[in-house]
Amino acid sequence: MAITQTKEEWLTNAVLQLEAEFKNEGLTMPAKWRISSGFPSKGGLAVKKRTIGQCWSPEASKDGTTEIIISITQDDALIILGVIAHEMVHATGIMNHGPKFKSLATAIGLTGKMTATEEGVVFIQRTMLILERLGEFPHAALDHTIGQKKQSTRMVKVSCDHEDCGMVFRTSNKWIEESMGQMACPICEGSTTIG
Repeated sequence: MAITQTKEEWLTNAVLQLEAEFKNEGLTMPAKWRISSGFPSKGGLAVKKRTIGQCWSPEASKDGTTEIIISITQDDALIILGVIAHEMVHATGIMNHGPKFKSLATAIGLTGKMTATEEGVVFIQRTMLILERLGEFPHAALDHTIGQKKQSTRMVKVSCDHEDCGMVFRTSNKWIEESMGQMACPICEGSTTIG
């Protein structure tokens, strides 16, 4: 299947359509802006609090352009639309997640914690036609963990059972197996507790 549009075309069209839908709420882009797909500068590969979108102020750009980046770890069109809307709120000149950000974000239907907004019912209802016009997002999410060798050696805690010694050390499962689970303390040669 041939892709009929690039990611950047899809993203640019999404910005234009979101701006048209929410202009009455104040969601308007600055005169110079760009949107692209890539890795955010921080947290793009984080396991817990992954950054999936980022807005750079025009002061950071050599040509004075507001830059929005959508993470290549994402491919769900609705979520991407919500991330774009979140970053567009920043692009209006609100570069933090304070009361002004919350006011505009909630006005367009974003909900949840303001540092990681979600698409609320109002947002979804108002963007259904936008999603239909945009079609599928022409990208498959990238998973950076595929092909990486998992760590096979975990060090296990071993503690001496004698109060006078108190030795604590770590060793591999290999050494525990070879000692048949009967590891002696390297200091006092007394019994130990594994784990």
